[in-house]
Amino acid sequence: MSRIRDLRFSVPIAVMLPWIFCYSRIRTRYMMNHPDKYSVQDRYDFGMKVIDHIAKHARVTTLVTGRENVPTDETVVFYSNHQGKYDALGILRNMDNIPCAPLWEMKAADRILAHEMAYLVNAVLIDLESMRGKAKGIVDAIEQIKAGGNMLIFPEGKTDPDKGNALGEFQAGCFACSLKTHTTMVPVAIYDSYKAMNGNDIFAHVKVQIHFLAPVRYEEYKDMSKQELADLVKARIADKLEEIELGPKGLIKE
Repeated sequence: MSRIRDLRFSVPIAVMLPWIFCYSRIRTRYMMNHPDKYSVQDRYDFGMKVIDHIAKHARVTTLVTGRENVPTDETVVFYSNHQGKYDALGILRNMDNIPCAPLWEMKAADRILAHEMAYLVNAVLIDLESMRGKAKGIVDAIEQIKAGGNMLIFPEGKTDPDKGNALGEFQAGCFACSLKTHTTMVPVAIYDSYKAMNGNDIFAHVKVQIHFLAPVRYEEYKDMSKQELADLVKARIADKLEEIELGPKGLIKE
């Protein structure tokens, strides 16, 4: 018999099932069936309520720095390292309700609660199993950014919680989303997020760190290639992770 995995994710969801099926899913389905009644902000605000419920039951505290680095008067593409199931939830719920759509793996979005959540946050789906699917996802993301939508992208693609806080390869193709739209980028460094909803220790209280780093304006990167841009963002996130390893200071409790 295979070993049960990721109880830190499945147990909170199981505890929330009555709330999910008796309230949140019904309300979300109503929004999906009556799109003209709800704005992007309305859907997003409700999505944040669902995320708050999940975080509460998952015994996660999020420590955040750099909120002042998040522009509120322009379209932004956020690029973050990727560790586990909590990454997008933690980042989105700490943007002060500024709508931001994640580039979401299609397979992961086709699960209980995830399908509705993808709708609420206006996610762009990407099929990581094929080159054509990847290309279509990037094109769809570019179109949404051009229309004024903020985007959250994880250049590492799929997660590997076993690597802990180590960085994987950043896929250069993701950075076409910035080069094609000339938007400001904000690198995001997450730390210990792999402990939040991966693993089986359901009693441990986990502290996750999220750091919004200094914005990178188009004037700074306009002459770079996609690979050079990937290297730049990865280096800035790596520097922050190294700083944390040496001893974080000035964290702001959520």
